[in-house]
Amino acid sequence: MSKAMFLRIFIGLFGIVFIMLTFWLSVYFHLTTSTKLVIILAFALSTFFAEVIIAIDNLEKRLKNAFPSLELSLKDQIAVNETIKLYNKLKRGHTGISTRIALADFEKIHHVLCQAEKGGDFVFHDIYSASMILLAALEPGQSFKVVSNLTKRFYWKSGKDMSEHAKLNYRQAKRGIHIERIFILNKKEELSEIKEIMEEQEENNIDVSYAFRGDLDKMLPYASFAISEEQTTGIISHREDSLGKVTITSNNEVITDLASKFDDIKRQSIKFGSGIHQANT
Repeated sequence: MSKAMFLRIFIGLFGIVFIMLTFWLSVYFHLTTSTKLVIILAFALSTFFAEVIIAIDNLEKRLKNAFPSLELSLKDQIAVNETIKLYNKLKRGHTGISTRIALADFEKIHHVLCQAEKGGDFVFHDIYSASMILLAALEPGQSFKVVSNLTKRFYWKSGKDMSEHAKLNYRQAKRGIHIERIFILNKKEELSEIKEIMEEQEENNIDVSYAFRGDLDKMLPYASFAISEEQTTGIISHREDSLGKVTITSNNEVITDLASKFDDIKRQSIKFGSGIHQANT
């Protein structure tokens, strides 16, 4: 039963009682007919105002359903409206292949949001953005565990997204987030290329290790992954040669399994700066 229906039933029942009470009081206090009419009309007027309030509430709900962006901040409303206008413009006026691809990708957004709402997995387009959103959400004392295939210097230094990603790691580590990163190397020669990055991360309070892919047997389930058990969120990269699309999951079983895999890989890894590492270099 809706609130409006409940209110109408309540007013109706109260009105019957009120009218009966008015006539009873008129006998007891010898009220005139005009006085009784004034009392009944006053009640009718209050009922009318109640209906007006219900109508305004229903109108507000209809407007929000018709224009859901009204619930957003002004800045977000502008962004959403500009996006819809651009979508309509492209939909009406352009038929180029690249435009069709862009529109098709845009039309997948509804599916992505539905998956996120019900806690399902979905594909996200940018490994750096996904990692930064998760990392920024963490509070001091929480953990961020990463098995990373970003083993080239340019993955951390060459562009705005890369450098912002690195800076956010250092800020969060300084705030007390426990960041553990295991770099996955294909061969020993790659150590010299990633050494500068590992040194910088260790100096910024990140727990840095590395492991060789050939030593992990079947322990590495994906090309790379990052998890926060506290936030029940995982970011999975399926391809070693792809830094674009990643799978986002909030499945408890998957997160628990990835945490277990992380611990297995960590046991096989070499801590940066340790005696074994010195022997390797």
